Amino acid sequence: MRSLRRLAKPCFILLTIGLFSYSSGNAQSEIHRTENWITNSTVAKLEHSNGYTMLSGFFSTVGPYSGHGVITDATTGAVDLTIPKVHGDIYVSTPDGNGGWYIGGYFDAVDTVSVTNLAHIRADKTVDRNWKPNPNNTPSELTVSGNTLYVGGYFTNISGQTRNRIASFNIPTGNLNAWNPGANGSVESIEVFGSLVYAGGYFTTIGGQARNGLAALNATTGVPAAWAPSISGTFSSYVKATAIDPVTNTIYIGGNFTTVGGLPRLNLARLNLTTGTVTTFWAANTNATGYIEDIALLGNSLFVGGSFTSINGITRNSIAAVSAVSGLVLTWNTTLTAFDFVQDLAISGNTLYFAGFFDFVNGNIRTNVAAVDVTTAALQPWAPIPNGSVRTISGTSANVFFGGDFNGMNWEQRSDGFALFDDTTNEAWPFSLDLNGGSVYTIAVRDNTLYIGGQFQAVNKSVRRNLAALDLTTGEVLPWNPSAFGLSPTDPDAYVLSMKIRDNLLYVGGKFLRINAITRPGLAAIDLNTGAVNNWNPVVGSGTNTSEVVNSIDIDNNTVYVGGSFIQISGNTRPNLAAIDATSGLVLPWNPTSSGPVQKIRVSQNAAYVLGVFDNGVGGQIRLNRVAALNLTSNTATPWNPDLRNGFANDITLSSSSVYVGGYFDGVGSQPRPGLASFSLTNLTLDSWIPDVGSNSDGQYDITTLSSSPYKLHVGGGFDLLGKENRTNYGEYCVLSPTITPTGSTLTASPAGSYQWYQNDVPINGATSSTVDINQLEYGVYAVEISANGCTGRAEFTYLITEAEVSNDNEVKVYPNPVQGDLSVQIPSSAGAVNFTFMDMTGRSIKRIQGNGVEHQLSIRELDSGPYLLVIEVQGKKRVRKIIKVN
Repeated sequence: MRSLRRLAKPCFILLTIGLFSYSSGNAQSEIHRTENWITNSTVAKLEHSNGYTMLSGFFSTVGPYSGHGVITDATTGAVDLTIPKVHGDIYVSTPDGNGGWYIGGYFDAVDTVSVTNLAHIRADKTVDRNWKPNPNNTPSELTVSGNTLYVGGYFTNISGQTRNRIASFNIPTGNLNAWNPGANGSVESIEVFGSLVYAGGYFTTIGGQARNGLAALNATTGVPAAWAPSISGTFSSYVKATAIDPVTNTIYIGGNFTTVGGLPRLNLARLNLTTGTVTTFWAANTNATGYIEDIALLGNSLFVGGSFTSINGITRNSIAAVSAVSGLVLTWNTTLTAFDFVQDLAISGNTLYFAGFFDFVNGNIRTNVAAVDVTTAALQPWAPIPNGSVRTISGTSANVFFGGDFNGMNWEQRSDGFALFDDTTNEAWPFSLDLNGGSVYTIAVRDNTLYIGGQFQAVNKSVRRNLAALDLTTGEVLPWNPSAFGLSPTDPDAYVLSMKIRDNLLYVGGKFLRINAITRPGLAAIDLNTGAVNNWNPVVGSGTNTSEVVNSIDIDNNTVYVGGSFIQISGNTRPNLAAIDATSGLVLPWNPTSSGPVQKIRVSQNAAYVLGVFDNGVGGQIRLNRVAALNLTSNTATPWNPDLRNGFANDITLSSSSVYVGGYFDGVGSQPRPGLASFSLTNLTLDSWIPDVGSNSDGQYDITTLSSSPYKLHVGGGFDLLGKENRTNYGEYCVLSPTITPTGSTLTASPAGSYQWYQNDVPINGATSSTVDINQLEYGVYAVEISANGCTGRAEFTYLITEAEVSNDNEVKVYPNPVQGDLSVQIPSSAGAVNFTFMDMTGRSIKRIQGNGVEHQLSIRELDSGPYLLVIEVQGKKRVRKIIKVN
């Protein structure tokens, strides 16, 4: 864009200089942030205060999202979180022989790559985007033999072709081979020896011939060999694992069966590779109710894992070693506890890695994965901690890959369901509070002090009744100790639900009768430094009990707004809602009256937004979806009444530009919304924002709690997905929406952060502070980008000389002007797509038109007469023209 640098005459006098701002749009991101930590169970309450976000709920651990598969150092167990994140359960894995891994399971994406159920992670930690077989069901076995990858499982279609539960790929090309035996049940195990592929599983036919759970297939044709040692069982029978010993020409099988080749064998057997006959002298029977999930052969030792309590009558819990020669149970004994089980085994060097579901190995803490010496069974130091069960494990000399249904590794304990996240680090506050079974419901942060309120009798062994203060740096409980209690200091039913800081006072609301020995039913103001109770004393209810409760408070200027379950305050009838002078404690006339309890109140410049039970009315209106907006200058509800389709609201919060509603719903009116919606704070219309929050395990959207900061929207609940990622229970969205304020020739941006200013979309060199000076003698579209706490937002400001317009800019022609009906706009032939925005003189967008080409006819017949600004955006550059509409 060519700036206006010359006036028509040197002595031209500018009569009026006009300034207006034009925002580039709401800075809400529809895609969740990927830096924040998450929790292992439901988040029930969120609250943000001064750079920290409280999470309270039913979780016990917090940590970063890892996806469902990780690579660890084979010796130290150090987790490599830079590998592609798998967004779904992993059931099987195998090294590719070149430093990478093949993985199979139930997923639809790896990192940002859409790939279903089967993927290849290369040695450089990238996803092979060119190999997407996309089987229509889960693989359960992967075997690499030379240049061939064999896949077994439950699928019937892979790489777009019919393959019933077994297939093979050419590794160098990635192409599906013509080899196509086909099975009528899942294939769970594949071993290759010579010209035969030995398959085990749940099938009764394979390659068109009857084979019960075990078969040998020609590696070229897929035709079954005559080898047919049938298995059977009392109920279902299957082969889950196989291991071949070429030295003795034998194959070992494990699974769930009672006979093999007509001989009794409980879940383990040894067979001749040539004849298929069962080795009669070799027997390693599990207990009758046991089963085998995997076996691994090393020399003369056969390691077995599964769910069993004994082998050949000798106690072994779910993992054991038997002689490959005799079948006798070896003295090697890795101990698990009853009801543990092992799902997968992997041997690398002298180490046996195993995975499943357990908490202790050899009496030491190990969570679902462990490593032991193959000779001594001694526990190795390798000890990563997944937050869920592990289904598959495979290793090389350098690394161990494992996957399952976990989504985090080495998370931090937060046993009382309280965590504090730091906005600047995206990590949890490093100190865990011992609340002795209590809960935190609200926080407030000032300087280096964290104030907490909730329902507890002690914090870190120090007596603190429902209120406490902690040093943010050290985590130590501070001497500040204004106990909030009910009918007695040990009343277990008392609690603090809401806190706000104003000046040097902490305003608190909840269910309590006294602060220390001073009667303050339901509401109080406490000195932040001393903990002394202030004289501010609006009495909730009768003042003699805790039957009436304040659930939520908010402060706007000198007014404290409260919502809860109460009838009167200081003798004034105020059903569930009230406004109180923050200095005197006098109850103000505002009285919108709620028919049911109010759970939350948040106040903006023009309205109070409330969440509660309003089936019988609030502010004179019925609001069945549990949200309402109340006029601050009257006692009435505004018309805002969002139709939350198939559900209701659980929480509300405000940003500088939006009202956010979260809950249990799938749309607003006819517009789909996944339990989370945004409304313009200016006119309460539904924003176009559709966040990528997903459903919970029941397929429902369930947002329980919301909070907001100047940069982010914080979301908590019982959900399982954000986008394609299996991020659970907590998420964040960037909502940074900068503003630009003109003062003379200076523009000032807010909120705080790192800044970069632009003029006509070109970065201004050195303009990286919160202010920039403009040239008052030329048009300009100024913009600022603000980055803070992992979020970036942009605002624009257009400077116009509005009383007179003199231009030698011939690139864009706008005529006629004044205009009555259609406005003609001519732009350069190379422009391509064009966006036109008509705005009134306050900068409010009135009409938008999209076009393409050189000549444009823009109908503005419906506009009222008067001046307008036309913003013409061509190839990312903006030009502004003032037009006059006449009738």
